[in-house]
Amino acid sequence: MPDSVHLKPDLPSVLSRYRDVLDLALKDTVSDRHVFLYDMLRYCMGWSDADGTPLETEKGKGVRPSLCLFTCDALGGDIEKALPAAVSLELIHNFSLIHDEIQDSDEIRHHRPTLWNIWGVPKALFAGNVMRVLADRSMFTMLSDDPKLLSASSSIVSEACLEMIEGQYMDISFEGGNSITVDQYMKMISHKTGALLRSSVHIGAIIGSRDGRDVDIFREIGVKLGFMFQIRDDILGTWGETTSTGKPVGSDIRRKKNTLPIIHARETQTQMYKKEISELYSLESLEDHHVDRLLDILDATKASHYCQDMVENYALEVIKDIQNIRFSNNSRGDFRELVSFLVDRSF
Repeated sequence: MPDSVHLKPDLPSVLSRYRDVLDLALKDTVSDRHVFLYDMLRYCMGWSDADGTPLETEKGKGVRPSLCLFTCDALGGDIEKALPAAVSLELIHNFSLIHDEIQDSDEIRHHRPTLWNIWGVPKALFAGNVMRVLADRSMFTMLSDDPKLLSASSSIVSEACLEMIEGQYMDISFEGGNSITVDQYMKMISHKTGALLRSSVHIGAIIGSRDGRDVDIFREIGVKLGFMFQIRDDILGTWGETTSTGKPVGSDIRRKKNTLPIIHARETQTQMYKKEISELYSLESLEDHHVDRLLDILDATKASHYCQDMVENYALEVIKDIQNIRFSNNSRGDFRELVSFLVDRSF
């Protein structure tokens, strides 16, 4: 692939630079209550085991809050002003994961049992709902001498949450369908995954710069990052190694999800493949040999190349977009490093 988005195997500095300040702010938001419900939240965030014992374990990448703080920082803003929004975005993301795990019957995330798998669906639903309320509470702590800025940021977060839920509903409604188009799918992921990513850089830009031009560019960058992120997720959900993703190869296929690789294979290849995919997806459950057959079809239709090409094309557009941003310090290089990571991430 082009040098401008060449893979860098290490976690990019943008996703580690703000980790300490984010963890502290998140713990302040979540850990000030001692009802058992909050032990579940702490487990979800990777701060404790199922018994409530504090530990250090694998956590999420923190892409959304890190993007919010980085964008603000890169434009010369004060990250303390953006921190409540960053925390809110991460809590909304985790709220969505808790509910998504229930909807998809996912038993494992980050190599650990999911909330509903340990405590059952009703308690997990309560935990997700509380996470969402805490996200709102975080936004109310935003420090700003400009009430319009606070109002705009709150509106962006609320609208992004609504779009995300709409996208999740669309995703579920696609299950079992045999005529989902690529265009329909792209619209769905622009909501389900794209809304929070877009709002992360949008809010960061609003707080970090009063230049409307930079704000508009970053909003468009956020749209493209959302597409990149979800399409790469589709690749990992189909071909990702268990040791990296914590899920078996073909996990999305086993759940009969209409992901981009499956939709592409249906749209672009022979009626024989289209019919076979539909017949297999109509089965009550898929056995290992069914999953293997579907993987063979995807290989024959070059679905992996198609999806990865889309990711790389969006990455090149983002690299081009950031040339027009007036960054502070070495932030342009940091952003390029982040894009490089998103293109070929394995987890």
